[in-house]
Amino acid sequence: MKQKTLRVFEVEDFENLKSVIKTKYPLIKNHIFMLKEKNEEIEDLLRRNFLSYFIVNGESFTSKKETMSEPIKVIEKEKVIIKENKTRIYDKIIRSGEELELNEDAVFLNRINAGAKIVTSANIEIFDENEGLIIANGEYLIVKRNLKGTIIFNGLDIGKVDKLTFFSENIKKVLE
Repeated sequence: MKQKTLRVFEVEDFENLKSVIKTKYPLIKNHIFMLKEKNEEIEDLLRRNFLSYFIVNGESFTSKKETMSEPIKVIEKEKVIIKENKTRIYDKIIRSGEELELNEDAVFLNRINAGAKIVTSANIEIFDENEGLIIANGEYLIVKRNLKGTIIFNGLDIGKVDKLTFFSENIKKVLE
């Protein structure tokens, strides 16, 4: 048996939800959304963004302020979508000629040699020198040294990097 803490957002307003997903997706992607009633427009938006949700019909939860004499219950549970987010850790040198196509987050602890190619649709962290070609389309990228290699992050060449640096859609921050 495993214990998990669930974070639930109650959703009522489609436009507000759309704005929150657009601006704060990295912060909310592992939360669960609760709909008080069936709403195809909201459900479709949550499904397209791989967000988990459930629908509650009628009476649902009692708050902590109210008496807890009645148990907390969900009347109807429907269409829970959970995005598995695994991270693969590479503790080996990626040699020239190796090509990796990844769909999960990846951490590289050793160098990536010239002639190696890595393509990923997820996040990538490189903690040694990169001399290969990396094409990453995730939410973020962390790279320590990229003096001879090429890294394309979400369609843009990040150029040369000589210090541990964090990249996301709008942020480039040197970490050391």
